[in-house]
Amino acid sequence: MKTRLENLIISLKFTEAKAQVDGMTKDEFECSILELCYKSENILYYSFVLDLLKSKETAFLHYIASIILSHPLCHLEGAYQAAYYHAKKAVEFDEDDVELKEYLLFFNDIPDKLLSNQEAKTLAEQILSLKPKSEVAKQYI
Repeated sequence: MKTRLENLIISLKFTEAKAQVDGMTKDEFECSILELCYKSENILYYSFVLDLLKSKETAFLHYIASIILSHPLCHLEGAYQAAYYHAKKAVEFDEDDVELKEYLLFFNDIPDKLLSNQEAKTLAEQILSLKPKSEVAKQYI
């Protein structure tokens, strides 16, 4: 059974879908959009997030775009590179968000190694200065 959000996005009714998303928490939206992407592997959900970004560019929406590309759609050519772009943009929009920086370290672990070892070490040091107990960051020192 398709959800209302799923039907709106598939029908390209992005304005109505945006209205529904506005009534969700960030966690609800993230869970919903990822569930839809994993279920269908349809790039249309990424297009919807891009449409949201066009309306209002935020760290959260760049993060969502990155997660979509780096997980359910990672098999598409260029998906990791595009995901890395969005992850970096998310950090640019919210430089104080340690979790976004920790997520950015993921791009050192993928086969394409889009974040070099030196960049990962520097980023890990920044994270540890903000969150000394970060287990994620400690792995890169």
